[in-house]
Amino acid sequence: MGFFSNLKEKIPFISNIGKKRSNKSSTELQYDKAMSLMENANGLEAVEILEKIADIGIMDENYKQLGTDCLKILGEFYETGKYSNSTTDKDLSKAAGYYEKFTNMTNDGEMIYKVAKMHLETQNFAKAITFFQKAAEKGIKPAYMNLGSIYENGLSRVDQYGNKSENVIPVDLDKAMLWYRRLADMGDDKAQAAYDRVDYASKHTDSIEFEEKDKIYSEISEKRKEKGKEPRFKAIDPAKLQYQYTYVHNQIDGYIHKLPKDWVKTINEETDEEYYAPNMTYKDFEMYVSYDSIPRDSKKTLENYLRYCNDAFDEELQLKSYITEYADGICTTFYHKGMNKGIVTFAFYQGRRLACMRFVCATMEIIEQYEEIIFETANSFAFVNPTRVSDQSLNRKDNQYYSEAIYCYYLEDYEGAMTAAKQALKLGSIKASYLLIDLYYDEDSPYRDIEKTISYAKQLFDATKDPDLAFLMGNIYDQQLKDYMKALNWYENAERLGNRRVPFYLGRFYYYGLLRTQRDGIKALKYFKQARDNGIREAEPYIKDIEELKGEDLQASVEKWERAVAAGSGATALKVALMKQSQIFYIATKYDIEKAFLEALGLGSTQAAYELGKIYQVNEADPAYKGEMQSLKYFEKAYDQHYDGFDKENLFKVIEYKRSKGITDEQAVNLYLENAAMAYVPAVDKLLEMVKYVTPAIQQLYDVLMETAETGDDSAIISMNKLEKAFPELVIKESGDGEKVIENKFFRLIVPRECSATINDDGGTIKIADSVIEFAVAELPVKVASEDDYLKIYKLIISEYLPIEEAEIIIANSRMIGSGIRETKKEVHSFSILLISSKNQYMFKLSSRDRRQLLQFKDEVTKIAKSLVESGEIYVDTEGTRKNIGLGVLLRSSEGGFLSIGKSE
Repeated sequence: MGFFSNLKEKIPFISNIGKKRSNKSSTELQYDKAMSLMENANGLEAVEILEKIADIGIMDENYKQLGTDCLKILGEFYETGKYSNSTTDKDLSKAAGYYEKFTNMTNDGEMIYKVAKMHLETQNFAKAITFFQKAAEKGIKPAYMNLGSIYENGLSRVDQYGNKSENVIPVDLDKAMLWYRRLADMGDDKAQAAYDRVDYASKHTDSIEFEEKDKIYSEISEKRKEKGKEPRFKAIDPAKLQYQYTYVHNQIDGYIHKLPKDWVKTINEETDEEYYAPNMTYKDFEMYVSYDSIPRDSKKTLENYLRYCNDAFDEELQLKSYITEYADGICTTFYHKGMNKGIVTFAFYQGRRLACMRFVCATMEIIEQYEEIIFETANSFAFVNPTRVSDQSLNRKDNQYYSEAIYCYYLEDYEGAMTAAKQALKLGSIKASYLLIDLYYDEDSPYRDIEKTISYAKQLFDATKDPDLAFLMGNIYDQQLKDYMKALNWYENAERLGNRRVPFYLGRFYYYGLLRTQRDGIKALKYFKQARDNGIREAEPYIKDIEELKGEDLQASVEKWERAVAAGSGATALKVALMKQSQIFYIATKYDIEKAFLEALGLGSTQAAYELGKIYQVNEADPAYKGEMQSLKYFEKAYDQHYDGFDKENLFKVIEYKRSKGITDEQAVNLYLENAAMAYVPAVDKLLEMVKYVTPAIQQLYDVLMETAETGDDSAIISMNKLEKAFPELVIKESGDGEKVIENKFFRLIVPRECSATINDDGGTIKIADSVIEFAVAELPVKVASEDDYLKIYKLIISEYLPIEEAEIIIANSRMIGSGIRETKKEVHSFSILLISSKNQYMFKLSSRDRRQLLQFKDEVTKIAKSLVESGEIYVDTEGTRKNIGLGVLLRSSEGGFLSIGKSE
């Protein structure tokens, strides 16, 4: 899509390349410690350290960046309930507090806006309004809409049962118009429509709540009956209605429908669409109404309009006719895979008018909860004659053709878009001018023409002084024409007019040395920090690149590296090549990057050979490539020079390449062992073709794969299973010295010889010293028939337990997986292991009042559990007491396809 179709432009994210700092300060070392604690699921300990660093950052300018990083991490931790591998209870008030401190240090408009939304959600209305006002001062457009909506609808507190209080923030239409007007003056159409709506409401007292409403609906119903229209819709028994309804009358475009009383209109910031909900922060159920009036030669059908409104052209929809007393239409209910939400949609038509009502639900189950509202609202939809005139009305012909052009452009029907846009332009649509610029600028458009783009954009800029047009012109001269002085002129125009993205691009000029002044780290850093404050996150890696120079002049640094390469430094040559590849301090073409790695290879860099192999591999994957196949030669060179950074797929290709050239079977086996240890299934398959019995190397490989599988790598589980099928003795081990076997008809265990063990069909106990291990078998509450089903269980156990500090993943074999959890309740310490197979589930539990004794025997319990081997029998609990051990009702799949594991108390 084009430039103005997505104004949140995708700026290339150029990442850092793992440069290591040296001589770190104690504060930086503490930060590293906190990150390590987060990674190791010690979140609360990490919080204490991060708070101290944040305080240092507030007081000491040298640590300001570190302090703001800590505050963002703390905010995210309590906002989402997790960070890295650590988890905690969500606490929006705490999160907002950390983010507030962040905004005090950075004055970041986007974060100020985020804090405002969080205060709104926690019903701290006074603070919410204050922060929305601060965000508006920073030019954050949705803040204006939120303020307008707050004063248009008023705000009430809602208790846990959904009951509303009296208005805490009363309706104030003058204030609402003030905020809508400010944004409308910036050229925002939605703000203008909102202003018109509130302005009309402030001057008119006419209501369609009673006689007028009845009159409108009665007239429509009678006219439809005269035409023989028979309603076919889902009826709701009026006696069962639990909500009170009011009526929405769109007097500009001409439609009417019911709405639950006290619901408010708010805005979806991701899509910029207005919607209705119980309150401004409610996300589980949202109601959208779209309206369109189409020209006679329109390509829209009712079905396509419904799909267009839902972004659902690739979805399978069961469409049904839905004829009410007041409108003809179609309806569908479906689960939108891209949005991960359930959607009920009704589309209605009358002549050349279309309307769509969408009810978007967080889960499919919520649809049932709101069924009454969905159908009562849909049944009430009716087209009426517009009673107000507005430039925004979709009934105007210029807007009809513009809407048609946007529809065609969305479907990549560029010819239709061009035809409709030109017609809209003839009829006076300024918005169509922007679309024409898009059509001439879009790389996928057959009308792409940079000269026409420049011509139209200049004319439109002269008429509107739109900062986004100035930014577009700068972007064209910068990215397309490489005329950096003209680009600079347009970028400066855009910055003067308030475009918030421009500082990022100005920073790039000085970062890459595109102007006559060459590279200038000080100016680049100033612009990138301004961009970051404006919410452009892509500026972060550029800032880090410059700051890691520790104050050294940027241009002097680049020249120093290039002198070192000329003097024969292979390490520096590799560093420069990697920087060129990642576009760090260099704007490099494919040829420049390849040349830099060849130079590094010539100076002895083994990694350069590997990187060249990857470059040539990408080239060779192009179906049009006709040159020499070079990637394998360079991969082999890197391997022979002992480069240890290979990915498993390319290592396998090197091995196959060497076999094709002729190496011994023993050499091949050793190479496949190395590759298989990376959990690469094709390498395991090759090993099984060549090795016919268990060797120490195979046993070692199996142990390595088990360790890898416990980190969550499903390819390791698959590899283990292949080895077990070929070599059952990897799983079914005989007891060794000091061990004995206990078994029943479902499973066998290897336990210490000195222990006393009692076992029956349901389980038993094992006594070691003063400790007792209880164990039991239980039914598996789901059927696991295929490998894919079993992998789902594995992945769910990994996702549920790996992030938990008190838990660890335990794998006995590829079809016996689970978790171990430490917990303390009422001064009793316990370690519980749950193992799940494709047949049964098993629980082992060691309890002790002495924590040290528990830790002493914890490894023993794990060893016993890992020795568990099943017979072929499946346990069936005839008394109904052991069906839900450990995970409770294990796996449940909802209509939406969500799987979940429920951990028992």
